Amino acid sequence: MSFKHYAMQEAKQQFIEYDKNSDGSVSWDEYNIQMYDRVIDFDENTPLDDAEEESFRQLHLKDKKRFEKANQDSLHGLSLEEFIAFEHPEEVDYMTEFVIEEALEEHDKNGDGFVSLEEFLGDYRRDPAANEDPEWILVEKDRFLNDYDKDADGRLDPQELLSWVVPNNQGIAQEEALHLIDEMDLNSDRKLSEAEILENQDLFLTSEATDYGRQLHDEYFYHDEL
Repeated sequence: MSFKHYAMQEAKQQFIEYDKNSDGSVSWDEYNIQMYDRVIDFDENTPLDDAEEESFRQLHLKDKKRFEKANQDSLHGLSLEEFIAFEHPEEVDYMTEFVIEEALEEHDKNGDGFVSLEEFLGDYRRDPAANEDPEWILVEKDRFLNDYDKDADGRLDPQELLSWVVPNNQGIAQEEALHLIDEMDLNSDRKLSEAEILENQDLFLTSEATDYGRQLHDEYFYHDEL
């Protein structure tokens, strides 16, 4: 069972909670009421003096932009499919361009349409007294050079950027599932039975592949054995 399945299930449950008048769509006002208990409307062109309030204004405006982009038919509210696109734009094809634009806005500091290694690392600055970069920086540099920068030009173009901001969750899930089988498959049939799961329930309940045990309560789980 993929992470995408659980993301979709969660969004469907949220849709019911956000649709206050049960008309089959979620309006921008309903979204605000569910999130903040009131309707919030910021002026796009008027920054706030308080740094914390300004940070919230920026986040709220980003949410509104994503909401409008998800609203394909431009009607008053979002349908279930559009709400899923709003909550998980990385999982919906027509939101791909928006995901890239949002990532560039956040990371492309010089506005050249690419993300350099320095921009990728963010605000990191090497300690002048240190002989080498910390381990996490070395790991991030390796990811940039070997995982994302496919054409080795020292920067991420929009498609390379997409592979960074939208990781392949399916591959991650498969690796974790194989790890569970290696650890828990007592009879070596490359499947996990209910008895094997119960025998190793602590490991099962702390695994990302099982959504930290939530799959035990999912009617689809036992139809799609690990």
